[in-house]
Amino acid sequence: MDQKARVTFGTKLGIIAATAGSAVGLGNIWRFPSQAAQDGGAIFVFVYLACVAFFGIPIVLAEFILGRAGKANSAGTYRNLAPGKKFHYFGYFAILAAFLIMGFYMVVSGWTLEYLVLSITGELGRTQDFSALFANLRNNPTAQITWMVIFTAATAGIVAFGVKKGIELASKLMMPLLLLVMLILCARAVTLPGANEGLVYLFAPNLENASSAGMRILTDALGQSFFSLSVGMGCLMTYASYFGKDVRLVKTAGTMASLDTSVAILAGAIIFPAAFALTTDPGSMVETLKTGGPGLVFIAIPQLLQSLPAAQIWSVFFFLLLVLASLTSTISLLEVITAFVHEEVRVTLPKPIRFQKTKPENGVLHQEYRIARPFAVSVISIGIIVLGIFCSYSLGDHSALKVFGMSFFDFLDFVTAKLMMPIGGIFISLFAGWYLDKKILAAELSNEGTIPLRFFKTYSFILRFIAPLGIAVVLVVGLVG
Repeated sequence: MDQKARVTFGTKLGIIAATAGSAVGLGNIWRFPSQAAQDGGAIFVFVYLACVAFFGIPIVLAEFILGRAGKANSAGTYRNLAPGKKFHYFGYFAILAAFLIMGFYMVVSGWTLEYLVLSITGELGRTQDFSALFANLRNNPTAQITWMVIFTAATAGIVAFGVKKGIELASKLMMPLLLLVMLILCARAVTLPGANEGLVYLFAPNLENASSAGMRILTDALGQSFFSLSVGMGCLMTYASYFGKDVRLVKTAGTMASLDTSVAILAGAIIFPAAFALTTDPGSMVETLKTGGPGLVFIAIPQLLQSLPAAQIWSVFFFLLLVLASLTSTISLLEVITAFVHEEVRVTLPKPIRFQKTKPENGVLHQEYRIARPFAVSVISIGIIVLGIFCSYSLGDHSALKVFGMSFFDFLDFVTAKLMMPIGGIFISLFAGWYLDKKILAAELSNEGTIPLRFFKTYSFILRFIAPLGIAVVLVVGLVG
């Protein structure tokens, strides 16, 4: 592929919106607040911020460096930077991880879309038993598949339009809207009577919870920082391949991480003040909120929202937030796979030719064609939908679709989150720290010497030793915990 002809993002806002959108997802909303509550409030937040600064951002920056230097999809990047080696297999590994993640994440995204529709129609406000409502959805594969297909089609439609007219334009519209919705919800939550208790519980140091958590605070914070920032899946590497040479990678990585962290903190500032203000038994509700996950956003929070005046409006805002957070993530995941198929896969077709006009056909020319982006998106989406169908049917109470005792849905979640993402992050760090020519590393960090290069040795040390060790700890704890 002609690297010079590769498309690039058109604006700096588009770059920030796309990369931050890739990182911002449902994990910011249903995982960060629950972990902060479990692990000591402000103590966890402080450890998390340190992990983002010393572990997360260096890996994000490594993906940016590899992507812009390689100017290709995940596999092509390694092939360009390490010609003749087998490192590109790790690119395939990242692409497979993105595909498997989309298999179950699209199902969850479909849930957010259904709940948004239920909020708009007022059906959610007429619900008496939110646990039963969610249980009915999980036991209704037809409904799950329907919403999953709609969400997949929306994601595919955006990616099919390409980098500038699809991904960048959509990100520039959705990320500001997502932040606006969060600020509106946060303003409403913190102004409720009794909301201060929720803010204190979440953001004040809680020595009792921190003591109970022990060293788990570090592993939880490390895990949240890696997974929240979308490292190890090829998303950021693929997006960085569309960066121009004038993009400041360090500044972009810092801005992206700051936005991602801000969304997580805002989510906590929405959920816990509302929990303390809108329930007569905050202690019981807090224990529910600590569990996080789907139960938090599809059972506990909808129940809380119905206690508000104009509950329907706030419910629409909340589930619009979830839809936007889901969509910005699914776009980046689909682009990882699409870029690979569009750039790497070729179809060879015979083309009859005539050597002389007066003679009958006497030759065949075999010509290679690149798969068009819209067609690649369509084929990939069909594969994702097939995976999603298996995930949907595996969630029923009496489903036999189990792997190693887990539902097929939970199995894909476990394999990608606990194994593939940490392994991908470790390899990125080691490849950038040990194999990549330091001249390339320095050139990308300094934009070919136009930006002062500070702390280069420190950064190289982090990539070589600190970051891989930190991710390895998360990997081991995730497997044995």
